[in-house]
Amino acid sequence: MKSASNRIRIMWIFIALSLAGGVFLMFSIITQGGEWATSSRNAHLYVNGTLIGAGNITDSNGEILCATSDGKRSFHEDGEVRSALLHVVGDNHGYISSSIQNQYRTNLSGYNRIMGVWELCNFEQGSEVNLTVNAKACRVAYEALQGRKGAICVYNYKTGAVLVSVSAPTYDPENIPDDINDNEAYDGVYINRVTMGLYPPGSTFKVLTTAAAIDNLPGESDKTFYCDGAYHTSYGDVNCMGEHGDLQMKEALAKSCNTAYAEIANDVGAKSLQKTAENFGYNQKISLGKLGVYTSQIHTKKDDALELGWAGVGQSTTLVTPLLQVRIMGAIAGGGVPVEPYLVQKVTTASGFVKETAGVKKGSRSCSEETAAELKSLLRNNFEEQYGDWHFNEGLNPCGKSGTAETDPDKTPHAWFTGFLDNDEYPYAFVALVEEGGSGSEVALPVVAQVVNYLADAQ
Repeated sequence: MKSASNRIRIMWIFIALSLAGGVFLMFSIITQGGEWATSSRNAHLYVNGTLIGAGNITDSNGEILCATSDGKRSFHEDGEVRSALLHVVGDNHGYISSSIQNQYRTNLSGYNRIMGVWELCNFEQGSEVNLTVNAKACRVAYEALQGRKGAICVYNYKTGAVLVSVSAPTYDPENIPDDINDNEAYDGVYINRVTMGLYPPGSTFKVLTTAAAIDNLPGESDKTFYCDGAYHTSYGDVNCMGEHGDLQMKEALAKSCNTAYAEIANDVGAKSLQKTAENFGYNQKISLGKLGVYTSQIHTKKDDALELGWAGVGQSTTLVTPLLQVRIMGAIAGGGVPVEPYLVQKVTTASGFVKETAGVKKGSRSCSEETAAELKSLLRNNFEEQYGDWHFNEGLNPCGKSGTAETDPDKTPHAWFTGFLDNDEYPYAFVALVEEGGSGSEVALPVVAQVVNYLADAQ
């Protein structure tokens, strides 16, 4: 009797293990089946490392950015377009890990969980991935950087569509430089600086310090600050680029006065400043479809007037990606609620079935509608009083903030400019970063204005 009971127990254990194994196998197929199916180990699907029949990658106008013909994966006919969109489209070697070629390879193969790679084998063509970027505008952005390292991004703050995404240094995926791994000009070439570059925001962060003051300190905008060239604390000074004398917050933002903003940050306090920044996306995970986006960081220190002063002017340990910069501007332009950015408009199978399509997706509220309206007014004033509307086409109503972000004392600061158009016909939020470029208003503003003007003219 005891022997029969043991046999029954063993049988039930065997059945339980079999069921668990079946469940695990099904889970693995669902979550990893695409990777298995498109693995380079499946030699019958590849020729010289290139997926046979991988679907086209196209831009917003239907221009083919990447396609497979006769077993060869080739890119756009224009070399500058190829270079401009390297970090978005990718290459044939998988060096750009965050690219569409890499992250959407399952879609490009035509794989699905039910039919596997049947569509690729039957139609000899995988799914087409249609992107939101404008290839010609990306080329304009690439040319505007003039060989300098940096990043440019423009997105539609009403829909979330990313119109321009360019990272430099870059290379032509059909003519890879022989010295790419030895020449310092290519340092960081495999990183998409738009989504993975983390930089001190410099004075662009003063926009968030202003938001924190509006929300937490009624009357702060009417307070008079005195700038004698530095904000003085018992721990040291936060230096300013000028001696501005008496000024209020509106003028302090336009003139980008460090003295005033270090004081405002200390008036606001570390907790409220960090909370405001986090509401706008710092220390939060944001996404761009399947593409990786690094998390922007802020960690303010309590009871340290010097450190908090530097944080309030965008220095200290604060780091931001260019993608978050445009999302922040999009939130302000959108009345306090950001629309999440995306790059993939739709995925269409070889049989014509649209298996994936993008739509407007709103994020969590960053600030109140009233705060957004006040910030918009202040950013518009920056152009009216400081930068000049002449940078942009007539009637675009640009709003924005420059930044000159210090890194190494022996190096030239990074140049930032970020903003948006207060224009229903051209709802663009934008950012330009030029590494070691110097003045944000003198270097980064003309770069991004050139791109935005092209988009407005092309629409």
